[in-house]
Parts: sequence; structure tokens; C-alpha cells
Amino acid sequence: MAEKHDLSRVSAFGKIFFARKRPSVPLLPIMNLLILHEEERGEVFPYTAVCIDLEIDACGNTADEAWYNLKQALLLYIDSHKEFAKGSITEAAKTITTEAVSDSKQKQGFFNLYREAKRSYTIKTMESGKIPDPIEEEKQRLEKLESNEDDIVSIVNELKAA
Repeated sequence: MAEKHDLSRVSAFGKIFFARKRPSVPLLPIMNLLILHEEERGEVFPYTAVCIDLEIDACGNTADEAWYNLKQALLLYIDSHKEFAKGSITEAAKTITTEAVSDSKQKQGFFNLYREAKRSYTIKTMESGKIPDPIEEEKQRLEKLESNEDDIVSIVNELKAA
């Protein structure tokens, strides 16, 4: 039987897209995102946005602020890899992609939590009687990606709202 994970701290889960609105952002694979709400932290940056694949996170007073701070951290991360690669965006992308697909215990824990959040969200959606239209969902996702001016875009599912 699969191990159960405490979902009480998961606010949302989703994907991170590197939209490449500017040529300074490399073509990178879609990555996984968790938004955590750490109630025990009180009012001091209780939200954390985590890019699971790169093991980068950022905090904020709201989920949106944590996401914004994570985007800034990811842009700095990309810039540092470009600098290390002597300005080569292709070499930076290769290194970042290699890091994204590497394995670690921390990643395994976050991926397990992500999968449990996805399972819970899917079951709650089924129980609610809402039958999602996958074609319509993809159209909405594409519209959001095309209309957004950011280099890095997230599409999330609110876990509590399912």
C-alpha cells in the first residue's frame, strides 16, 4: 500500500512553464510546483513555493508573493548558470535540465507529496460530480500561457478548492 502524506500544509500544486518571452530565458522542461502553507509559522512568511525539480523554494506572506519570489529566485538561478557557462544559454539549459532530472531524497519526498495532492484533488473533483473536459482545460492553459507576459508562468490547482 502506498505511503500516505500529510496534505494539511499543501495549499496548491501545479506546473512551472518557462515561457521564453525574452531570449535570455532558456528552453527548459516543464517543472513541478508545490505551494505550502506552514500555519505553525504564524504570520512570518507562512507560504512557501517550491520548484521540486530544481529544489529551489521561496517564502512569502501570501501564496502569490511566494510564487513571485520563487520566479525571481529561478531567474537568478538561470542567470548564474548562464554566467558560469560564459554566456551560453544552451549550455546553461543543458546543466539546469540535468539538475532538474537528477534524484535526491528531498525531491522524492516532495514528489510523493505532489502525487498525494494530485490524487486527493482528483478524487475530490470526481466526488463533486464535476467532470473535467480535458480539451477545454488545455485550451484554458494555452490561453493563460499565451496571454501572460512573464518569462516563467505557473498553472496551479488549489487543493482546498477541489
